[in-house]
Amino acid sequence: MLSALQDGCVVESERRLLLAHLKHCAACSLLQAELDMVRQSVRSVKSRPMPSHVALSLRAMASREASRRRRYVDLRTWLRHFGEHAALSINNLMRPIALPAFGGLASAVFLFSMVMTNFQGIIVSHPNDVPIAIATVPSVRATLLDMSEAEITVDVFVDEQGRVIDYSFPDGYGSANTASLRRKLENSLLFTEFNPATTFGMPTSGWVRVKFSGRSQIDVKG
Repeated sequence: MLSALQDGCVVESERRLLLAHLKHCAACSLLQAELDMVRQSVRSVKSRPMPSHVALSLRAMASREASRRRRYVDLRTWLRHFGEHAALSINNLMRPIALPAFGGLASAVFLFSMVMTNFQGIIVSHPNDVPIAIATVPSVRATLLDMSEAEITVDVFVDEQGRVIDYSFPDGYGSANTASLRRKLENSLLFTEFNPATTFGMPTSGWVRVKFSGRSQIDVKG
């Protein structure tokens, strides 16, 4: 740290420690003396004057750099002034149009709300309209019942065209599941027409629970 000490690049606490060490260390004191000698020798060397062409080159380089910086500053200033002038021009152009445009928009919204309010009163529901729900289950359109007086409950699978594809007896309702009953049930389902299930108004397949009660009653549950 002796070179840093000579250059004054040490903090005060380190400088005091170094000076205290130099008082008791002969080797470091000798090295410090050699460094002082080298420093004085370098300072005693005469400085050579700068050649004129070098000075001229340095002045030319400095002039070009200063000119470049001035052009950069001038360009930024011109762009800033251009942006402010453009913003002011657009603001002055839109200010006379802003109030009429807002009035026209408000009038259009008011008239549209009035028309839509009156339009709702002239909507006539058609008697054949089918309400569109998210999902509906199949329903019976027509049937030819040929069943016994016993009550029978079955789950029927209906395709998107209203045709019976499959059936099954639900849990707890299969006590009457005999061969003769199944034949009568299949014959009845063969001639039964269903309205298919719907999803967002489109026909689709689905299961429905049907309960037959006697020869002329039928109950459909989703």
